[in-house]
Amino acid sequence: MTPSISQDGVNVALGNFLKAALGLADGKIVVGQSNRVASPEGDFVVFWPLRRPRLATNLDTSADGAFTGSIAPINANTATMTITAVDPDFTGQLKVGSKVFGVGVAADTTVTALGTGSGGIGTYVVTPSQTVASGTLSAGTVDIAQSTDVVMQIDVHGPNSGDNVQTISTLFRDQYAVDRFAGTGVSPLYAEDPRQMPFSTAAHQFEDRWMIDVHMQITPAVSVPQQFADTLELDLVDVETPAASWPNSTITVP
Repeated sequence: MTPSISQDGVNVALGNFLKAALGLADGKIVVGQSNRVASPEGDFVVFWPLRRPRLATNLDTSADGAFTGSIAPINANTATMTITAVDPDFTGQLKVGSKVFGVGVAADTTVTALGTGSGGIGTYVVTPSQTVASGTLSAGTVDIAQSTDVVMQIDVHGPNSGDNVQTISTLFRDQYAVDRFAGTGVSPLYAEDPRQMPFSTAAHQFEDRWMIDVHMQITPAVSVPQQFADTLELDLVDVETPAASWPNSTITVP
């Protein structure tokens, strides 16, 4: 179970914004915490993930996936699931990692590979190996989304670091940034005030460095398997039993 928006996705979106805003060449935008990677020369930028404070409570979205199918063994470990019909209300998409439920289906049955199917009618490889007659199966899910503030520290190096950090501070809180991040699943929120943080090299020489923290909003979802009930059966139980037959009970009349 992995979030729908990864850290790599955030890094790519921020890196593309910085490259466009500062006009730096390839190799001048570096993700921090990379071991044994030499720093570029001249003007360059290194950014680091700092923290991920929650912005709101979770939002759960259910997707029931019902279909008609059967399962037949391939070998001792895997089986073929053949889907012959899909429920019109099937809103989920069967894929690798989907959990399959149904009468007679083994616990933790999981789609491990696609055959001829691509989310609907067709064949799929599942594990564990088993035999299930044709009937109603399902692969429902619940997508649990958390709105999150991703805070990144940007270290701006080089002789033009003061001008470059001012450019980041200005453009990040503007429609320019909104347009640059469009379609990535990442939305710019705001940038904190830049601060100068010079550092000393191994040769004990001071170099220019400015730092600025930027805030971005993402709403990644984690998809978890979920069973759904198609029908509900109610049984009525008569509770009008005489009080005298109640065990160890007394009734006080005011």
